[in-house]
Amino acid sequence: MNVGTMLAELIPQVPTNVFTKWLSKRVSVIWLDSEDDRLGMTRFEEGNAELVRRRRLKLDPGEITIGLHPRLIEESDLLRHTLAHELIHASGTLTHSQELHDAVDNIAPGVSISDSPMLQEKRDEFLGTARVKSWTCSYCGYEWKRSTVRKPHRCHKCARQL
Repeated sequence: MNVGTMLAELIPQVPTNVFTKWLSKRVSVIWLDSEDDRLGMTRFEEGNAELVRRRRLKLDPGEITIGLHPRLIEESDLLRHTLAHELIHASGTLTHSQELHDAVDNIAPGVSISDSPMLQEKRDEFLGTARVKSWTCSYCGYEWKRSTVRKPHRCHKCARQL
């Protein structure tokens, strides 16, 4: 499925927000550089001060550019999820809040890391540069190599909370 078709499918599903009614007229999609470390980005071309004014007055946001990583073409589910995420930003939800994540999951559910070679590579890049290389349980002393981005909630050996 091409990005234009996917965009046309997703825009009507974006929850009502300050800029939602302008999305179909104002959003354009570009491809980011293949070396970019982001999956996607949203840019309001009018700049921050003007964006704040237009949000407050509920005016047309002007041109909105969504950039997507070119490797997303290889993984259509991840492409759909990332595009939905960026469209929610374009509609006026600028922060990564629970509201944003819930809306994205309703429109295009996330992709499991185990099902996505690209997400696995991103995780491995992060873990390679992370300061914490292992986790240690303060109760039983068990130590294990870090293999996830998030800190585990429980010890792998004694199951006590960390």
